[in-house]
Amino acid sequence: MAEQAGGEAGREGLFAALKNSVATLISIGKTRAELLVTELEEEKLRLMSLWSKAIGAAFMLAVGVVLAIFCLALAFWEHRVLLFGTFAVLFIGGALFLIASLKRQTAQPSKMFRASLSELEADMALLRRNRNKPE
Repeated sequence: MAEQAGGEAGREGLFAALKNSVATLISIGKTRAELLVTELEEEKLRLMSLWSKAIGAAFMLAVGVVLAIFCLALAFWEHRVLLFGTFAVLFIGGALFLIASLKRQTAQPSKMFRASLSELEADMALLRRNRNKPE
């Protein structure tokens, strides 16, 4: 009878340890999911800010450049064809440069979720160390 009670206590201890391990894994997963959601929200806000500033700056720059070209055309009315042609070439060259820059930038890997991935890798390393640790 004493052996039977001891065996049941051992099973209960094993079951409790298993429950604790599962609870710990769920807690780790929850923490990592919260970190992931936080990173997504921060990235969304950053991108919205960048886009709004970029669109505003592009609009203001475009209006300013058009006005400057018209002022130059009025100042040098006799050479207006040459002036407009020169600026057309400059704008097309700038556009091609920006397109090449965009292609290079999109070819680079994104840095999104780096913190989450590094934390998950650290968790996996810790779990491997604990699994291989002699008891």
